[in-house]
Amino acid sequence: MNPAFLIGALSSVLFGAGDFVGGVAAKRGPAPLVTAFSGLGALAVLLVGMPFTRGTPMAHDLWWGAAAGVCGALGATLIYQSLALGPVVVASPVFCVIGLVVPVLFGLLIGERPSAVAWIGVALAPFSLPLLSWSAQGSGGYSREHLRRTLLVATSAGLVVGWFLICVARIGGQAGLMPLVVARLVAMALITAWFAARRRPLLPPAAARPGALGAGALDSAANVAYWFAVHGGPIALMATLVSLAPATTIVLGRAVLGERWSMPQRYGMGLAFAAIVCISLG
Repeated sequence: MNPAFLIGALSSVLFGAGDFVGGVAAKRGPAPLVTAFSGLGALAVLLVGMPFTRGTPMAHDLWWGAAAGVCGALGATLIYQSLALGPVVVASPVFCVIGLVVPVLFGLLIGERPSAVAWIGVALAPFSLPLLSWSAQGSGGYSREHLRRTLLVATSAGLVVGWFLICVARIGGQAGLMPLVVARLVAMALITAWFAARRRPLLPPAAARPGALGAGALDSAANVAYWFAVHGGPIALMATLVSLAPATTIVLGRAVLGERWSMPQRYGMGLAFAAIVCISLG
């Protein structure tokens, strides 16, 4: 088995854990403020890791990092907006699936040709995502106009997230972590400027800050793992593994918060596991 697939699976787990911790923090303070403040935790992880991952970034590596920062800030904003509009069972699978499709198509365009078994895993992943997000609450009787708006925002979020994964993948394998530092600084600057322009508070409530820092640290570690993984295997397969992050979020919800799984979520977990196995074997 290619070790890169294990690192890719690790990045998925870290992304899912970061989403869970960030979601808990967002219950104690506004989600955008939590996102902005989480950048401090993310930068701390990157600065600690830099001495252990030496590299010399080229100018284009830093530009790809800056582009990733723009996509990261915009993607987070759109994701939170789509989830706030609801229902989650519509928004979440849409931006997850679109975020998966974009890098898969990009991988094909640049000549990647995974094995047949790996393609089975790629095909299973989109089917698992709607099931993973399907809670017992259903769609809540939203109007068609509202659902169309949710779909538009969620689709936009997926497109931006997909390009974020592409931007990180285009950072050279010998660039070190500086481009990821640039990405985080750009994202923080954009979100902070947005709040400052509207004269809104720049800090979340004190109760939300530890969770925000933890979410940022986990997200940053996930970015590093994904960056390592994508230089050891096809972007189409690594992006698929990353897209299965909701499985980790659901597991943590059950373990930490005692949330019950719906039957569709159980099937979704099974499909997600099968996708990971197929991709790893491929």
